[in-house]
Amino acid sequence: MSETPRLAGDPELRGGGSRVVGPTTLFIGGLGRSGTTILELSLATDPRVVSLGEVTHLWRRSLLDNETCGCSLGFHDCPFWTQVGQRAFGGWQAVDPERVIALKRRLDRSIQTPRYGLGLVSRSARADVSEYASYYTRIYRAAAEITGASVVIDSSKQASLPHLLRADETLDLRVLHCVRDSRAVAYSWTKTVSRPESQSERHATMVRYPPPLTAAKWVQHNLVVEGLRPRGVPVLRVRYEDWAKLPRAEVTRALAFAGLKEQPNDRLGDDWVNLGPSHTCSGNPARFRHGFIQVRTDERWRSKLPQTTQRLVVGISLPLLAAYGYLGRRT
Repeated sequence: MSETPRLAGDPELRGGGSRVVGPTTLFIGGLGRSGTTILELSLATDPRVVSLGEVTHLWRRSLLDNETCGCSLGFHDCPFWTQVGQRAFGGWQAVDPERVIALKRRLDRSIQTPRYGLGLVSRSARADVSEYASYYTRIYRAAAEITGASVVIDSSKQASLPHLLRADETLDLRVLHCVRDSRAVAYSWTKTVSRPESQSERHATMVRYPPPLTAAKWVQHNLVVEGLRPRGVPVLRVRYEDWAKLPRAEVTRALAFAGLKEQPNDRLGDDWVNLGPSHTCSGNPARFRHGFIQVRTDERWRSKLPQTTQRLVVGISLPLLAAYGYLGRRT
């Protein structure tokens, strides 16, 4: 019988059991269109925090397609990302993006996470998981070293990714679980959203999903993130609606979760945020917004999403929708 020891604590993946904690990595999990982009940038108004955007897309969109960084330069022209690549790998030319993408397709899938939790992983697969996780952890550490940040944010939201990052015990991994009413998320995924960072007409707009499929994805993503709790990964849930009503309070709570004590921040108010340029490698086009932004709850879905569709979405996502406090009185 082949060996299938638990992924967690495996000495081959965990550096022989030693734990050398680097910068705190705050991974934003959940399904896209949950307000995570502005939340991420709001967190990064604290000088102790650096936001990297959705690192899961760096391998194709940045390395291969040279899409635009949040600073408005092409990825390969951005001094920050050039430094990160040099410090993490000795230069981006040392990374084979096709190799990383192939590992991602094979390993970084929600359907695989029960196997990782139960330890049903072969020795060769464990080596691949370790390699795949290392690409991310090297980037996190390099970004922290270059900027002097105490907290690095990866807003990839890919729910299975933190299950793989657990392979590196030296990583201080914490997950910010961002949720939003499934009906609002379903409506958002029906809209056509331009991608100004894309160099290709084929990828000029973000993908769209019909509401029933979005509702199913909403359930899947949130369940996979919830599955991190019994694995020992610290998880803090933040509801979009709560953050939109009290952005300063929710940002303070999230930063405390990441280990940062509250300190004065004149770029964040009770209902506004003053955003500067970022070096987010990928993500929602909202990452290109700068200056003062009024924070308010977007509830257009209540009138724009047909009632029959709303009921269908509720039927698909009912248990979690209730658990997260979205049924009953208006949130």
